Amino acid sequence: MPTSKPTPLGIEDFIKSATMFYIDPELEKEFDDAVEKDVKEIKTELLGITTEEGLQKYIIETPESLDRITSVLNISEEKFKRIITMLRIHKGFTPTSEWSMGALRVQMIESPDWMSMVSRLLMYGRTLKEYQELIPEFYLTNFSIDATTIGRLADDDDIRRLVKKGYEGKYNNRIGDSFFNKVSTSITKKCDREGLTYAIKEIVPFAEKQISIAIPDVKHPRLMIDVTYGITTSSTQTRLAKEAEAICSKLRDKNQGKSDKEKTLYISIIDGAGWVARQSDLNKIHRCSDYLINLNSIGMMDTIIEYYL
Repeated sequence: MPTSKPTPLGIEDFIKSATMFYIDPELEKEFDDAVEKDVKEIKTELLGITTEEGLQKYIIETPESLDRITSVLNISEEKFKRIITMLRIHKGFTPTSEWSMGALRVQMIESPDWMSMVSRLLMYGRTLKEYQELIPEFYLTNFSIDATTIGRLADDDDIRRLVKKGYEGKYNNRIGDSFFNKVSTSITKKCDREGLTYAIKEIVPFAEKQISIAIPDVKHPRLMIDVTYGITTSSTQTRLAKEAEAICSKLRDKNQGKSDKEKTLYISIIDGAGWVARQSDLNKIHRCSDYLINLNSIGMMDTIIEYYL
């Protein structure tokens, strides 16, 4: 057993040793295979939209059709939605919000009038006088679908970029799960060797929130460990920082007058480029945590478990 208390990692050392982009080779291969499969399917599907009938059939049968078509034609989703809102106004409606791509597709499926109007816009908009008088040529020039257009635009690299964009949210979630599994496995293996119990992703009544790993249990935790990975920035980081502050305040009272062997510790295991980019929230979590750890310093958890438990 260590004779001295583990030294917390300073914020500067934490940032210098951070894993900006966590890589799971198996997950990378899984997504690469899925992307290539979709590229082949979409390229085949796009060959069928060079007629108005084929385009309408594609829209009806494919939930992601409008996203894919506008992306391949290099039409901004934002501008496309503005154009659809304009058409709604011209048809006598008073929109209170914009339709999403999904909502527009549903409207097209349910209304032959909308199906005809939007499909004609996508296929022939560049040459139709009714749209030339309403939409600047700068935007309208991309509204054209024919065999030449599809052959020029729908190459493998363009479609691959489109497909990967659609997978980004799912990929971020899965890579976060993979990071959690790697970290939690490292900690629970140490607990198993030491004969310690633990709880994974359960509510700790004292903290009034779900904790990633509680050792030895949620009712009387000695170590409360939160694990998070992020490559982007979001309001979630601010929420997590506020939650850390709330836990810190509760632990201040709970631990008053107790020895190291009696205290409850709050440990944050954080990594990813998003946290390095959001250092205001990272600094708050650092101040509120007994230990701030990243993947490259995860070995410190063995020493912490040995010293405190």
